[in-house]
This record gives sequence, structure tokens and C-alpha cells, in this order.
Amino acid sequence: MNDKIKSVIVLTVICLVVTALLAVTNSFTAPVIQDARDKKVKESLRAVLPDMYSIRDAELPEGAPSTVKAIYIIDDKDYAVVLSTNSAYSNGDMGITVGIGETGEILGVKLTSYFESKDFGRETYPAQFIGKNADSISGIDVFAGVTYSSKAFKSALSDAFKAVELIKGGEAE
Repeated sequence: MNDKIKSVIVLTVICLVVTALLAVTNSFTAPVIQDARDKKVKESLRAVLPDMYSIRDAELPEGAPSTVKAIYIIDDKDYAVVLSTNSAYSNGDMGITVGIGETGEILGVKLTSYFESKDFGRETYPAQFIGKNADSISGIDVFAGVTYSSKAFKSALSDAFKAVELIKGGEAE
């Protein structure tokens, strides 16, 4: 047999074996990775709505803003919205989970990921939004020094209100 053909066959067999090993490895690790993701989401939901009893996934409504990654209905009355956004100078996505009560006010906010070198207060800045509704969040000032990040944060919270309004059957503005 020609050496070139032997080389092609050997490389093909090596690729097939490596692919099979990766597939087997993935079959073992995929459930573990998904469980870890689910646990992280549930922890963030508990952080924004600590007294929750039941969680139900809601289908993302048509026309939901792109920052909205998931919506959960909590205890058949409140909503938890998982958001992902970034600013103009971001090193990665900013993850936010917000709990919105049945009357339209923010019950809790958790910054789940933030990659900027200058912090705008992981606890203090988001806490300013608790008790605010869709109209009153615009009155909260952006954080000096991280203007783009705090604007992205406020914009994402506005998107959460829009998505909840769509879930309720209304029209988002």
C-alpha cells in the first residue's frame, strides 16, 4: 500500500477514536454540567425571592428583549427574570437575576456575574432598585466611574419589566 494512503488511514482512525472518546466523556459530563447550571440558577432565584415555594418555567414570549434569557413564575404570582447584558467596555457578560412581584415592583436583584475591573457595588447598587417599578427605576442615577455598566444594568432591568408585561399578555413599550 502506498505510504500516503496508509498515513491518511492512520490519521482517520486516530480522529475517529478521539471523537468517540470525546463523545463518551461528554455523555458523562453533560448531566453534571447541567446540574451545576440548574443549581446556580436556583440559588440566584432564592437570592431574589427567598420565600418562594414553587418555580415554574415560562416560555419566553415573542418579542422579548434579547437580554432576557429565562423567565420563571414563582408561586403562581411573582416573576424571576434571568438577564445577560454587556456594556461598551465589558470584558464579559453581566448576569442579573431580578424578582418582580405581582404588583410590578422589584422584590430582589442579584448580580450573578460581572467582569469589569471597576466595581459599581455588587450589593449596594442593585439594592437601590428594590421596591422600584418600571417607571421609577429611571430615577436612579448611574454609578460614577462605571457609567456604561450601570446604564446597561438599568436597561436590562427595564427589559425584565417588558418581558413580564409580555408574559402577562400586555404589550411592552
